[in-house]
Amino acid sequence: MTEKDKYTTSDNIMLALEKEVFKKQYLKMRNNYDNKIKELSIIKELMDSLRLTSINDKNALFREQLKVVKKNTSLEQISLFIWNEELQLLEPVATANANKKSSSDWTQFLNLDEGTPGAAVSLKKPIIINDVQESCSHEERMRVHGQSLLCVPVMDGNKAIGVLELTHRMKNKFDRNQVNFFSLVANQIGTAVVLFRLYAQMLKEESRRFLLSRFFSKTITEEILGKKGFIQLGGERKKATIVFVDIHGFTSISERLDQEEVVEILNAFFSHMTPIIFKNNGTLDKLMGDGMMAIFGAPISSDDDAVRAVRTVIEMITALRAFNERHSEREWPRLSVGIGVNAGEVVAGYIGSQDHLNYTVIGDAVNTAQRLQSIAAEDEIIISK
Repeated sequence: MTEKDKYTTSDNIMLALEKEVFKKQYLKMRNNYDNKIKELSIIKELMDSLRLTSINDKNALFREQLKVVKKNTSLEQISLFIWNEELQLLEPVATANANKKSSSDWTQFLNLDEGTPGAAVSLKKPIIINDVQESCSHEERMRVHGQSLLCVPVMDGNKAIGVLELTHRMKNKFDRNQVNFFSLVANQIGTAVVLFRLYAQMLKEESRRFLLSRFFSKTITEEILGKKGFIQLGGERKKATIVFVDIHGFTSISERLDQEEVVEILNAFFSHMTPIIFKNNGTLDKLMGDGMMAIFGAPISSDDDAVRAVRTVIEMITALRAFNERHSEREWPRLSVGIGVNAGEVVAGYIGSQDHLNYTVIGDAVNTAQRLQSIAAEDEIIISK
């Protein structure tokens, strides 16, 4: 073989090796590219499922999120735990299991000081367990379905609000690239958690606002909400002015009318009178058959409580005259009221149970106002000294 042939053979070998290296690099790059495309499609599908799933059903919302991840991966099981502030525990919210069997193991609440999920939340970083049987406690081995375990904290800013627990049936199945990807998944789920909490808080606030608006004027309602206090059982002593209003002779009136018409008249009457109470920052304590009770000075007190109470009942008499004129063409009976007003010390607060609360006042001042109303003549206001 000539020297020239040796060089030619050597060049060919080098060229073949370079082609092989290039081919491997190209295949690796293409594989990485394909994986990135797949990962991005999963993230997009997570965002779409968040948009399409009802946000008022927590379990359904997160179950759909986990299903998206499960169907696009070879994971054995994915479980989501969210930090429960009240219980100070990780609460199981949703799971996606490869065997599609309902397992009760994942439904147990978890402490932060035990197990891999708690450690991931406490340390605020992902934790990989390459061999569950070797590295995990007996309790965790019983709960985790698989040989490899990855726990990724679900973050809201710098705060861990939950953990995504992922298992694979084989050992050593989680690498750094997968940790990065599932951290993105956890971030997306973290967005869903935050949105759900905001929505739940909005519903709670709206429900509380609606409850308060049944009894208090808009001004007082906003003041109570602004204090961000919780509605609790119990009361406090306050100086308040009490108003009782009752329709005269309504029992005999109702005997002459159909029940549906009686209800219609009462609803119209109360709808006409209640705004007057709220306009003067009074509290509607209760509706009692054909009467009503209002409070001025509770829950919010001011120097002119008694003045506003008297102004209210005078406006009621005026409004009732207009009410009778407006409904005379419908041949409704003319309504008249007796009103009693009294001021004094009361105990004011929420009375009942945690499931059914009513804001009210009790005391001799309340009883006196009711007695004054009982002796008031038609369209008469009796005010105590």
